[in-house]
Amino acid sequence: MSVDSDRLVQAAVTAYRELLIGSTVLSDEAVAGQLALQAESVVRAVARQLSSTEDDESVPDMSARIGSERARSRIHPTQSLRAASLMFEALFPVLADALEASGAPLSVVELGTALEREIQQRVAVGALPYVDYLLTSLLSSQHDERSRIARDLHDRIAHGMGVALQQLDLFDHYRFRDHDRAEEHLAAARTSIVSSVDMTRQLSADLWVTMPGDTLSEALASYLDSTAPEGTRTSLEMLGTQPHLPDEVAAELYLLIREALRNALIHAHPTSIDIELIAEADLFRAVIRDNGDGFDVDAVTSAKPIGGLTSIRERAEMLGGRASITSIPGAGTTVDVHYPVATVAGQRW
Repeated sequence: MSVDSDRLVQAAVTAYRELLIGSTVLSDEAVAGQLALQAESVVRAVARQLSSTEDDESVPDMSARIGSERARSRIHPTQSLRAASLMFEALFPVLADALEASGAPLSVVELGTALEREIQQRVAVGALPYVDYLLTSLLSSQHDERSRIARDLHDRIAHGMGVALQQLDLFDHYRFRDHDRAEEHLAAARTSIVSSVDMTRQLSADLWVTMPGDTLSEALASYLDSTAPEGTRTSLEMLGTQPHLPDEVAAELYLLIREALRNALIHAHPTSIDIELIAEADLFRAVIRDNGDGFDVDAVTSAKPIGGLTSIRERAEMLGGRASITSIPGAGTTVDVHYPVATVAGQRW
């Protein structure tokens, strides 16, 4: 028996839109339009099964196109999974009513299976572009990190050693002519060498991606102790119970927060830096505040859309979270990182 696909689509999409209202899945109208298209595609595919007609082979192309758009908008696949769950919840009752009215030789279980298969097929195809986005972001982050290391080697360490060599040349020039001046140049050379050695050690520590402590808070405390200059007050507070994060997530969060601290210490010249690690019901937050020079965030990111700020944001997005950076010239900077704590098999990470 035939099914009125247009009427079925209208009823199903309306039910889906009503269920999406107020959901975190629905961020803007563009997303709503994408989800409506997917719901329409699913309903028509299932309706063809109720009518015993052939499937439309263009479905994967549409799912891949929508997936690419969502990846460019940096919408994490977990949002697609939430949308898929809501889609099943909205569409199943509508399709079940249509099944009963059509007299099609399908059981309710078979209908549910067909609906789930159609939804998951689109989720799987749509998730593939996000993998490409992650690889691109990872390569970009690695490139930025290598560029930073190259700059540090050239601008700080090589420069410091060059200054030391120059001071040693001056020492050699004055050592038999002016003992006091020779000693001054020797002392300056020694100071420059010590500074370069310290920077080399710090750069080596930065390359060590495994957290030096057993927990994220311990690792960050160790980093602050080893890098914060004398006279800079630092504090680290854990609010709530520290969640048991997967090793790879904890390591990425450590690198992200370390980058925020490094930016503050090198560029902002703060007298105080405060870190708050906040464990909420389904969210883990890290807030890094400094009272340094501050800067115009929009001007910096538009003029130079690479480097530390981009790395912080991209690392957060790769974890399925987000990072916001606020700053006022002369009044410090705040980096606020949100990581949604996942629930697996009833246990929190």
